[in-house]
Amino acid sequence: MSYVAKTDWKHDDPVTEYDINRWERGIADAHAELAVLKADVSNLKVRVNTIESTLPDGFVHNNFNDDLSTISFIRVIRGYYNEAQSRLEV
Repeated sequence: MSYVAKTDWKHDDPVTEYDINRWERGIADAHAELAVLKADVSNLKVRVNTIESTLPDGFVHNNFNDDLSTISFIRVIRGYYNEAQSRLEV
């Protein structure tokens, strides 16, 4: 169950055991979500490292800044531009 904040506190409201239990449940839920996210990030790091290690030069030189919005200045030396699929095939 997700944390439900009490947003209508008054200056003289007593803090009850229900309030403290609600806070602790919210903290526990946040830590559980954090653990899931840490596992997901760790998994993604492994996957990215695996992909990078299989590509030439560790994929560090294969970064393209061109969005290919126009291909008028691109010279294809191998392969061809597939207009139907809007992609360069080599």
